[in-house]
Amino acid sequence: MGNHHGDPNMTREHTVSNWTAVRRDSGFAAPVLALLTLMMVILITVIVCGNALVIVAFKMDKSLRKQSNYFLLNLAISDFLVGAFCIPVYIPYVLTGKWMLGKGLCKLWLVVDYLLCTASVFNIVLISYDRYLSVTKATARNLDFSHLVFGNNIWNATQSRTFGL
Repeated sequence: MGNHHGDPNMTREHTVSNWTAVRRDSGFAAPVLALLTLMMVILITVIVCGNALVIVAFKMDKSLRKQSNYFLLNLAISDFLVGAFCIPVYIPYVLTGKWMLGKGLCKLWLVVDYLLCTASVFNIVLISYDRYLSVTKATARNLDFSHLVFGNNIWNATQSRTFGL
């Protein structure tokens, strides 16, 4: 099966048969493909709605604005963006086994996915470190907002790593 994108003799039936062949090459039967699509849509919905609730709760309830909760907000923002952009763009590739969204979107997806996933991992490390400090140095801990600068630096470090700055 060759690349027929520029072929003026290509018919709609030929395109449909190519699409069917791509779906068959992905290794999924039609019922499995439908089930996977449904599960991925549910997954995206849960990710986006769950993280949106965290963001809205943080915005609405001023009592949540504590140092350790800023780290959770940072994680919710990065995970929200993964669920809203990275996963939906990746679904067609997972289901068909072929990238059909163009070279530009592929490069953008790679950069954004790498950036957001690295930010999520860095946020989890920061949350773990914050929890460690809250347990080991509970009485001596200075509860100021100087750690927020460190949380902001997660995004800076992630961008530096992603873009090679």
